[in-house]
Amino acid sequence: MGLFNLTKTGIAVVLCAQLVLATTAVTMAQAEMLGTDVAISKYAQHQDRAFLMDELQRADIQAEITRLGVDPAEAEARLAALTDAEVASIMVQMEKDNVGADIVGTLFTIFVILLVTDILCLTRIFNFTRCVR
Repeated sequence: MGLFNLTKTGIAVVLCAQLVLATTAVTMAQAEMLGTDVAISKYAQHQDRAFLMDELQRADIQAEITRLGVDPAEAEARLAALTDAEVASIMVQMEKDNVGADIVGTLFTIFVILLVTDILCLTRIFNFTRCVR
């Protein structure tokens, strides 16, 4: 009977030690301060990648990719393999390539051109301008 109690006590001690060590290792957390800009940029990177994946799913895009001889599944795999910096670079390039996206800038440019031509007496569009002659 003494051997049985000794074995029971030994097993209980070993199990308690294992439980304590297991819970200590699990409850140790790695924490660091996270700034708002970092959190927003992480979210934006995931959003940009999702936007590109959605664009790649469009029928006209897939037809063009296929016409160029690229497998759409391979294009998706390559897009998934891009780094966050490369995705950001693609998004910046896409924003620059949007033709007519900056309506206010376009209208302002037209206004300035017409104003200069009125001042140089080439046109007479605005009544508030005077010719230089």
